[in-house]
Amino acid sequence: MKQLKTIILSTILSIALLLTATSAMAFDVDNDSIDISLLTCGPGSEVWSEFGHTAVRIHDITTGADVAVNYGMFSSNTPHFIPKFILGLTDYWVDVTPFDEFLAEYTYEGRSVIEQRLNITHSDKAAIIKAIDSNIRPENKVYRYNFFYDNCTTRARDIIVGNLSGKVSYPPAEGDTCTYRAMLHRWTKDYPWTQFGEDLLLGIGADRPTTKDQQQFLPDNLRADFDRTIYNGHPLVVSSQMILMAQPHDNGGGFPLTPLDMAMILFVVTIALEIAEHRKKKIFWGIDVFYMLLTGLAGLIITTMIFSEHPTVRVNLLILILNPLPLVGLIPAIRKTIAHSRCHWWTVWEILTVAFIIGGFFQHYPSGMIVLAFILLTRPLMHHYFEKKIYINK
Repeated sequence: MKQLKTIILSTILSIALLLTATSAMAFDVDNDSIDISLLTCGPGSEVWSEFGHTAVRIHDITTGADVAVNYGMFSSNTPHFIPKFILGLTDYWVDVTPFDEFLAEYTYEGRSVIEQRLNITHSDKAAIIKAIDSNIRPENKVYRYNFFYDNCTTRARDIIVGNLSGKVSYPPAEGDTCTYRAMLHRWTKDYPWTQFGEDLLLGIGADRPTTKDQQQFLPDNLRADFDRTIYNGHPLVVSSQMILMAQPHDNGGGFPLTPLDMAMILFVVTIALEIAEHRKKKIFWGIDVFYMLLTGLAGLIITTMIFSEHPTVRVNLLILILNPLPLVGLIPAIRKTIAHSRCHWWTVWEILTVAFIIGGFFQHYPSGMIVLAFILLTRPLMHHYFEKKIYINK
């Protein structure tokens, strides 16, 4: 009986979803009073909204039908949402909502909304509406989200541009310095810890030059490009207006020290302790425990990113100093240090750290990481010195 109820409820829900999907796009494509616009929303306070959002507006001036097509729908209540998001295993879906409800949500969040009304033909509008109508069907509405390559902005762009019948000419791409990392830095320059966290996860792939299509993963980049795009010899955007102004956010000031500040403090403290080690002719192995745990535990995260679906995070030179090896070598290394015995771990640590410093010519490291690398390099050098100059004379 319970199973029968479940089947009946599932059937009713499926029918409801289908009816919602088909009725939400009930536009008369033969009617030439339809406007289609690109909506660009300002950044929000949550981590998934810090770079803004993009949606598509369809407005029938004659009938008053007015909806927002939103490719950024997801549930943060999904089990293990953050790990899935980081690993590129998050599913998003497209939804259609009344435009006034869409606008009310951004009003409540204090975020801006810019509308760009498109200068496209009647047949173009009909093709876009038909494509969206297909997208919102239950069997098509869910997609595997990728922050750089397949997100709410690229989906909105593709559903519009991919259904235009003429030639679309974008403005030229930015130069070789326009990498994924550089574009994110423009938005996080005032949030050093956010930038630090993103830089930890991004690998060498985020430092390669990007194409024009790739640069349009950010909502404001696409908005700026649409403003300068030519379609069939005329501007793609016929008018642009700010329909909702952003409200100031109180970020609470944040942590007073930057990642670089913290790294410099660690550097000064470590050097002071190493001077004391030299004077007392004794290794303070607690220093090694601290740095081996710090790099080893952080290394678990960096190592996990090898299995991510995001191509820009798989190859990350941070793994040279942030990896699980210190956790494996911790106990043997400390035992040999206490026993004043030679330990090959310090040579391995030294080689990996030097390789990491050289890697800085190929990958942009998070703020303070080079300072941390030089701190780590002092530890094997100190151990080598004790092995050759102190222990041998005892």
